[in-house]
Amino acid sequence: MIHYFNPGHETAVLNGSPYYTPPANVVLMQSELSFLPAWYAQEGDGVWVDRVLSDDFLAVLDKIGFRVSPISEKEIGSLSDEEVMLWGVSPQTIHYFEELNQAHNISLRFSAWNDKLVYLNSRLFARDCLAEICHQHTYIEADIQPHVFHSLEEINQFLDQSAGRYVSKAPYSSSGRGLLWLPETGLTRTENQILHGTLKKQKSVSIEKVLDKKIDFAMEFLSDGMGHVVFVGYSLFQTNEKGGYLSNSLMAQTEIEKQLTDMIPQDQLMRVQESLQAILVRECASVYKGCIGVDMMIYVNNGGGCVLHPCLEVNMRYNMGYLSLCLYRNYISPSSSGYFYLDFGTTDGLVYQKHQQLTAQYPLVIDGGKVKSGYFPLCPIYQSSRFSAYALVQ
Repeated sequence: MIHYFNPGHETAVLNGSPYYTPPANVVLMQSELSFLPAWYAQEGDGVWVDRVLSDDFLAVLDKIGFRVSPISEKEIGSLSDEEVMLWGVSPQTIHYFEELNQAHNISLRFSAWNDKLVYLNSRLFARDCLAEICHQHTYIEADIQPHVFHSLEEINQFLDQSAGRYVSKAPYSSSGRGLLWLPETGLTRTENQILHGTLKKQKSVSIEKVLDKKIDFAMEFLSDGMGHVVFVGYSLFQTNEKGGYLSNSLMAQTEIEKQLTDMIPQDQLMRVQESLQAILVRECASVYKGCIGVDMMIYVNNGGGCVLHPCLEVNMRYNMGYLSLCLYRNYISPSSSGYFYLDFGTTDGLVYQKHQQLTAQYPLVIDGGKVKSGYFPLCPIYQSSRFSAYALVQ
């Protein structure tokens, strides 16, 4: 199997064209972090890379016994009927591999497009999942359900009649992108302009209550595309005050579960997991193959109690949470813990300079073929790099 990294695929799904061109920053991220899927790939798999891996990066991989092969487009002629596993399925990426097959007279296999994926990749699917879970489980507070609007007039009317803080979310967005925190005193000209632009491009906007968050986490599932979905574990992640993604925790599943069940009963998590799995089997399992991450949170309600929000968004793609889960299981000592980070540098040299500083400050320690402590990059870092993905373990 060959793994392929195509971030920002939700926008490509919304666009719908096989000839869609991603924004320049997304193209750069895809190129510089193309090796990322290798960390959840299985031994013997390949990962599609845009550039030759540097010697120092290969040395790090060798230390931890890495067994996933980088594959560049130059080597494509040697491939035959390998299956390609996409980070996210979109018409644009499918078209890219169709063209490669034709140009090189090969038969790479990959997901076919299904129009239902347009709905499954939107926040409308997450809204419908949440509504069904609320109906099934009375311990989920019904007023956390989002309100979907199709005009500015509807949004303003709703906010005028509502108390408290709200956030708007673009239907095709994730990882903290597409969020707009709305003032309690009414929308200003700026918010109205932003919402107007979102409505023009995406046809609707989701408005949700701002909750007193205690912790962000996700349930990670795998769908085989043939009717089956399995739960593979939890991921614990951190965001900034605006909801933007910061990092993922690298720790044992038992430790993550303990953090969650210190706040809410374990049986609530289990029952929500079962409900989600049934929904995903019904809606996704026959039209999509790959990872499905369901973002959740535990928040404090008006009565001061900790409550579960079971479905903030559904990521119909591989994600940093699943990557972190696999990274910990496969490459990090069970006695250690740490964090997975994504960084961006605004100018050439900043990312490389930080890479050198972290290498010196946190030397890599290997014990029994697994990382015991230290810093290690998950993708090669060059002088010109703007993006980096790395782990800090202690």
